Amino acid sequence: MPNFLLAIEQSRRSRIRVCAGGGQEMVEITTLSEVTIDGKLSLGATASSKGLFDFYGDDLRAWFHGQRAAHDAIMVGAGTVLSDDPELTVRHAPGPNPLRIVPSSMGRLPLDAKLLNDGYPTVIVVSRAAKEADIEALKSKPNVEVVRCGERRVDLPGLMNILDARGIKSMIVEGGSRLLHSLHEARLVHRIVIKHIPVVTGLADAPSYMRPDQYSRAFELSKWRLVECFTKSGIAVTIYEPGTART
Repeated sequence: MPNFLLAIEQSRRSRIRVCAGGGQEMVEITTLSEVTIDGKLSLGATASSKGLFDFYGDDLRAWFHGQRAAHDAIMVGAGTVLSDDPELTVRHAPGPNPLRIVPSSMGRLPLDAKLLNDGYPTVIVVSRAAKEADIEALKSKPNVEVVRCGERRVDLPGLMNILDARGIKSMIVEGGSRLLHSLHEARLVHRIVIKHIPVVTGLADAPSYMRPDQYSRAFELSKWRLVECFTKSGIAVTIYEPGTART
């Protein structure tokens, strides 16, 4: 049995884990996003990012589902669960489903969400500010585990320590904009993949690539280098890895 399934099986009695601090984060994180020409992640303020999927074909869809299968875990933020109701499974390429991780500081997710009800292993990460009633509701869902990590907001570096201890070595993150900001703020991102959707939304209120939350801070400039660029379904895909910081 894979390490993360064994950990979930062993945790059934309590169904709640508490974040252990310290250590060095060893999970390699790749962010994967669809971004329009004007830098938007969707076609409206509350619109699903799935609307951008209509602009490309099966070969690109198979490629990015292959990316899911190649990683141990997949993560999206609570806002993405609310707007997209994603499955986060591998359906258009061969390979296993990654473990699904959803940081939600207050644990307030729609209880009818697909990923809470399909029985595939899912970890919801909450802060210590989350209410017990919300945690209990999440725990009642099939094969859903709750991890507490952080005081007011989810402690992402601490979460990486937990995942690393469970044998999770690679994770793909598919948004949203607040989660992307938090990961870059904590300097946890190892690789950036962007699918460049050739449309201009013209919408000022549509989410941009990164957006801070109420606890976010400005962070120092980081420089990235282009390591790969290719086209599928008429869509340019660029891949970046850390470069030398500007001085």
